[in-house]
Amino acid sequence: SVKDISRSVDESEFKKACKEFCERTTLHGIPMALGSKHRPIQFLWALFWLTSVIFCSYQCYSVFQKYNKREKIVSVELDAFHQAVTYSYDAHTEEESRRKKRGAEDGFQNNGGFRYVQYEPVVSNCECNKGEQQECMQKDTVPESLNKSCICNFDREDSSTWPCYDYSTWRESLCPDCNDGGYCNLPSTADGNDTLKPCLCNMNHDYCLLKSVQRLRRIWEFRGKVLPKKGSPFRQDFLKQLKELGYENMTDQVAITTQTKEKLILKMAALPKERRIALSYGKSEFIKMCSFNGNQCDIERDFKLFIDHTFGNCYTFNANPSRSFTSSRAGPSYGLRLMVFVNASDYLPTTDAAGVRIAIHGQKENPFPDTFGYSAPTGIVSSFGISMRKVNRLNNSDGGNCVPNEAPLGTNYIYKKYEYEPEGCYKSCYQEEITNVCKCHDPRLPTINEKRPPCLNATQTSCLLEHAVKYNNKNNKNCRCLQPCQQDVYSTTYSAAKWPSGSVNMACDNERDCIKYYREHAAMLEIYYEQMSYEIIRESQSYQIVNVLSDIGGQAGLWLGASVLTAVEFFSLLMRLLKIFIRKYDGVFHKKRKAAEGPVLCVNGAREEDANRNYQQL
Repeated sequence: SVKDISRSVDESEFKKACKEFCERTTLHGIPMALGSKHRPIQFLWALFWLTSVIFCSYQCYSVFQKYNKREKIVSVELDAFHQAVTYSYDAHTEEESRRKKRGAEDGFQNNGGFRYVQYEPVVSNCECNKGEQQECMQKDTVPESLNKSCICNFDREDSSTWPCYDYSTWRESLCPDCNDGGYCNLPSTADGNDTLKPCLCNMNHDYCLLKSVQRLRRIWEFRGKVLPKKGSPFRQDFLKQLKELGYENMTDQVAITTQTKEKLILKMAALPKERRIALSYGKSEFIKMCSFNGNQCDIERDFKLFIDHTFGNCYTFNANPSRSFTSSRAGPSYGLRLMVFVNASDYLPTTDAAGVRIAIHGQKENPFPDTFGYSAPTGIVSSFGISMRKVNRLNNSDGGNCVPNEAPLGTNYIYKKYEYEPEGCYKSCYQEEITNVCKCHDPRLPTINEKRPPCLNATQTSCLLEHAVKYNNKNNKNCRCLQPCQQDVYSTTYSAAKWPSGSVNMACDNERDCIKYYREHAAMLEIYYEQMSYEIIRESQSYQIVNVLSDIGGQAGLWLGASVLTAVEFFSLLMRLLKIFIRKYDGVFHKKRKAAEGPVLCVNGAREEDANRNYQQL
């Protein structure tokens, strides 16, 4: 028979290769275990070596856990402004002058249009004299019964209530014509061509007042301090009115005022832009005096209008990046100083505080005064000292988690004219959620989808307010708002003093009344840098791959005595075992193939041994 030309590999070659490696390796413990001739000693060395392997593996696992935490080192440096100190701020009225809006809500409709009148009938608590012709004395309290109630002429201009007559002397009717004061011609004077309007007439004194299509206002609801008690005939009427207005199960005045303010802002935000500008203060009305770096400001030129849905007309100083104002020194005298006038007499009952709102931000950043603003009261000189920090965060390629400044804004980011900010991202996610759920957009924020109308009617407003309270960014998996990789952060310190002092020369005839007037309706503001330097905060990787390799090498050397050469030894062993494996199974493969082909024929008289030798040399 023809011999197999492949050389079979004995199984002992694997054992021999492994034994030679164990005897020669630089890895501690293994040579000692194999070199001993006593079984107990070999067992102890093997136990020590396995224990060291376990401890080394645990330490290496801890090293990888530390690396995966991606910890950062924050370094702080101090630098100085080289050329310019640039900052922007927004001064906001705590609430707009909304007298027209107030009239629109409480006024009357005439042929589908708005009509403002001076007098309106209101229900009040009264103490009436005997006789139907006698007037009643008005009170702001809640009447104990219907018999003690009356209807009065309420003057919208000075909030006076006069005259008042017993409730039973008034009748609802339709009047042919009404003047701007709110008085109407008697129904008996109407002819067939007149357009009749709802009115309320006092039959004993022959005069009528234009009546709203809404329920008559109760004077104790906007003047009084106490709500109708249980058992009062006006209790159910009051609760019914709250329910119709969207205040069901709410009797706390603070909660009602807060929600009323929210609805009022929604109504104002839905108005056209030009209308909102006209209802708020202009530059000359709001900013009375101004200086920067010791020089007088040009109010019309140096301040830029910014319209906020909550605070109305706001004015930004130093808003033009191509024309930046620079401060030469630190301190109030070299910053921005201005006197603003807010006219607190125009405030609505929803306004809790008198003053202005200030937001300090970069020139390319949206102000967000409702979130990041500071309040400054009237009758006070408010000093805001500014400190700036430049924050440089690690980008994603270096193990960080931030938004690169050069990255394009997302398609759903609603503040397209400004740089990316986390607050803008949060509001964009909120607007997207409201648009998807309520099928309309929140009019207080820019819209994502121009095809979606603002939430205006009662159903849409109810949906908006309900989901605005429930909305939470944490539950929105599609909303991931990160910090920008490079950001200027402004921190502010606040101090205040009473203003104006008695020695200030005011342009008034009566100095005492003048100072009192300014303390009620005006405020002085100072915005300045506390120091002409800023901090630079840089993030760097705390634990890099070099540290990982170094710690793993240290643990392997400590527990096992291993080194880079030990790794080379293991690689050499692996290659040797691989070679033996290939030779073994390659020989088996050729043996099966030759058996299938039959006997091998020698060419030109070559011997079988030569053929076998030639094959082994291949």
